[in-house]
Amino acid sequence: MSLPHPDFELYDNIGRTTEQIAAHRENRPTADDLCRWAAYDAREFSASLPAEDAGQSISDWTRHLYRVRTAAELNTVAQAVLGDGHSGLAELHLFLETAAEWCERNQEPGIAARYRQHAEELSALGDQLAYLSEDHLASIYRHPNRSAPAHPAPAPAAAPAAPAARTRRTR
Repeated sequence: MSLPHPDFELYDNIGRTTEQIAAHRENRPTADDLCRWAAYDAREFSASLPAEDAGQSISDWTRHLYRVRTAAELNTVAQAVLGDGHSGLAELHLFLETAAEWCERNQEPGIAARYRQHAEELSALGDQLAYLSEDHLASIYRHPNRSAPAHPAPAPAAAPAAPAARTRRTR
């Protein structure tokens, strides 16, 4: 099967990438060709999608990091992006699982398995990031002299008053 290469004229290697030259020799499309063709074929569907980039909300959360002053504030932002529930990471995991289901319904089990594998890897990464967050908080709150606000101490029990400290005599 011969696939057209609309951006590649025969014997014109000037300004071409190694991938483009190899693809032309092997009579196969480049990754850019495939993406461009898919975008063209999906242009009607694409018009119904939100105008903003999917990663824009993560970019917004990243900008919040510049305002963070304490470990508690960092944890709040990190949990919004990396935590359980409706975090960015959890939604990306759901996206990968849904893509795998679509591939299975459309008789592409090999691609579905790869989506699932990446969803599992993402889940494992999420676990590691949760441990990192816990370690960070534990480190901060175990050392109250740091810049993070000290963990509220329990009210002291009624104890006898300590003897007054001796005053130092000057000569």
